[in-house]
Amino acid sequence: MVIFEKQNERIVLRDKKYYLLTDVGHFAEEYVEIEISKEDAEKVMQDVMYSSQIACNWRNKKRGLL
Repeated sequence: MVIFEKQNERIVLRDKKYYLLTDVGHFAEEYVEIEISKEDAEKVMQDVMYSSQIACNWRNKKRGLL
């Protein structure tokens, strides 16, 4: 169930887990689904720009930088 949607950012609650659906593509749309904590979900709902920080951390973890 989508519980938040703004500026192409969505927060979905599924099986008591929160997911951020965000576009990480630079020149073409590339949407990913990132599992996030309830606290991060609340922060995104207060300030949608926080989703950029979450996506950046996710990308760095994927690349082994964190």
